[in-house]
Amino acid sequence: MRPTVWIINQYTVTPEYPASTRHYELAKYLADDYNVVLWGSNFIHHNKSYRFNPLNLWKKEKAEGFEMLWLGAFPYKDNGVSRMLNMLGYAILLMAIGAWFGRKPDIIIGSSPSLFTAYASMFLAKIRTARFVLEVRDLWPDSLIEINHKPETSLVVKVLAWMERQLYKGADQIVALTRGIYSRVAVKTGSDRKLYYMPNGMDLKDWSEPSASDRQRIRQELNISSGEYVWMYAGAHGPANDLSQLIHCMAKLRGEPILLVLLGEGIEKPALQKLAKELDIQKQIRFVSSVPKRDVSRWLTCADAFAICLKNTKLFEGALPNKLFDYLLHDKPIITTVRGEIEDFVVGHSVGVYGSMQGEGEHYLPQVLRNLQSGKMLSRVEGRELVFRLFDRKKQAKDFAENLSSILK
Repeated sequence: MRPTVWIINQYTVTPEYPASTRHYELAKYLADDYNVVLWGSNFIHHNKSYRFNPLNLWKKEKAEGFEMLWLGAFPYKDNGVSRMLNMLGYAILLMAIGAWFGRKPDIIIGSSPSLFTAYASMFLAKIRTARFVLEVRDLWPDSLIEINHKPETSLVVKVLAWMERQLYKGADQIVALTRGIYSRVAVKTGSDRKLYYMPNGMDLKDWSEPSASDRQRIRQELNISSGEYVWMYAGAHGPANDLSQLIHCMAKLRGEPILLVLLGEGIEKPALQKLAKELDIQKQIRFVSSVPKRDVSRWLTCADAFAICLKNTKLFEGALPNKLFDYLLHDKPIITTVRGEIEDFVVGHSVGVYGSMQGEGEHYLPQVLRNLQSGKMLSRVEGRELVFRLFDRKKQAKDFAENLSSILK
């Protein structure tokens, strides 16, 4: 009988949503060797809406060779009390339903954030006598401290730090998404013995080469002329992304044939639109609503370069966002405003460059855009080969399946 694996991530989505489908894709390929159940939330974080009737406490769906289980959750609009209730409520319902649901799991993979979901996953692994694998997508409570400036002495941070320690201690294995996370967790735990590195990647099964007709059609739709150089950001518009620096960069490029496209949604989007209006540069910026994950590649065809933008903090020096791989498939230059792992990757592989609004010189962001537009740097980029060689989701899943098998021995 094949082993059963539960993958639990409150924020997981299917391909029709505008967000990472990491766990959907992993579940699809792991289903070749395991009975897989992917657990998500009926309240979808990315568009703040319900997938099914809000009164549904749980609902099963058949997917591509595996089963999805959607649990009920409280709605929220921002990062206030209502979101805390959402996370706590989901974790409690997860424990209640997971305690009796279906065939006994052999392995439970709990993904953080949120720590509450990961902790509930560890609890379920204990009562169902399953192996527990902790996946760390983002470091908490580090993010609260370094991005939201929560003091380490606050009760919330102390509780989350305690939960983090318990999770590291109770995990049979810890999956890290970036080298930076890997290194930080190794320091926190005092060892890398339980660590497994599995970065984000791309499901290349149905990928097709970008179409020139798509590029032309989308540029026409966005009223972009053939002579305008377009750089594009695709992703969340939140506090951690600090997209205002891209707006200020465009103010320095006022009147030049360079245009910025911001694709996505988030709580900072209204403020960004207001800032563009105040700086009187609306004509050089296009704000585009989020699109399903499966349509992102088509929209990226309109760009001549791409942006990875995050807040300037030590925490993000260990980041490697999922959008990087979407960008790489288009063989266009990538500009990162973040030092560390992202810069090392894009510069080391000659697919991108670092740019900043701090100070002048070769890395001054407006000048970086001018140099790219004029062809003075990165006139030829070969990112697609990197994705096929290093970040193919199917290959990652095959390696991970063998890794899970070793945990069961």
